Amino acid sequence: MFKYFDLLKEIDEFERRGVEVGSIGNSTLGFDTPYIFIGDKTKNCIVVTGAIHAREHITALLVVNQAKHLLKNLDLTLLGGIYFIPMVNVDGVRLCQEGVGFLTDKQLKKNLIKINGGTDFSLWKANIAGVDLNVNFDARWGQGKSNVFYKAPSNYVGKKPNSEVETKNLVRFTRTVNPLSTVSYHCKGEVIFWRFFQKDKRTLWQHYCLAKSLSQATGYRLIATEAGSCGGYKDWCIDRLGIPAFTVEVGNDKFSHPYPYDQFEDIYDKNIDVPRRLLNTVCREKERASQNGSKDKDDETGLIPSEKSFR
Repeated sequence: MFKYFDLLKEIDEFERRGVEVGSIGNSTLGFDTPYIFIGDKTKNCIVVTGAIHAREHITALLVVNQAKHLLKNLDLTLLGGIYFIPMVNVDGVRLCQEGVGFLTDKQLKKNLIKINGGTDFSLWKANIAGVDLNVNFDARWGQGKSNVFYKAPSNYVGKKPNSEVETKNLVRFTRTVNPLSTVSYHCKGEVIFWRFFQKDKRTLWQHYCLAKSLSQATGYRLIATEAGSCGGYKDWCIDRLGIPAFTVEVGNDKFSHPYPYDQFEDIYDKNIDVPRRLLNTVCREKERASQNGSKDKDDETGLIPSEKSFR
């Protein structure tokens, strides 16, 4: 099991090797939320996140290993830089893995046990405040089919959009680094979500082509549905920043949560090159657009498959 303090050890090792590391901010409980940067700071970048949902902490291990892979293979072409944020929901992951034992506030312990309906937090998705971070972003907030409006282990949208410290940290950091694209890792299902009410046909086509590239790299199926969930990080990036963004669900559905770590090798093999592939693709696309102008072939928009093609 990959824990928060395992992440801190990895961060120390990256720093020892001269890699840029830092924090996107403190969690609700005051713990650092580390990032790792690999690549060229003078060029365009993407952002890769893991463990927004607490019980999906296996994705934190994946994101760390994606960064280590690039560091070990410096001969691989990188046309820009990649910010890796392995564990967005630090407090939630600790609660999921350790229970309430690490907490000192007795009332908080009681409240969390009441919200959870017991002391086993292994299926907990939310942050330490009982807010599901991936429905808390300001992108059609509160309009998801599964949203709830009370504190819960999952799906509670919070009191208002971007209400949570962790959400604010990620929004601020993302705006600061100004990425060309983002990938948010979740677990499970081996699918990629890429749509969120993109209205412009050319934009839709461009986002689909990137999603198709990730699908080819991972073998994961594309999902084009829009209305099932709202207020996610991917949704916010598309809606507010106007950039292509993806939720990648790793891991086979035949396994239950918490996802077994003995299946990590399969996840690793299918996803190890996703960040580099996405970065290089979006950088080349930006360069191509700047050389050829903003217009693509008009008939390309007619090639966009219907949503039924992805179900």
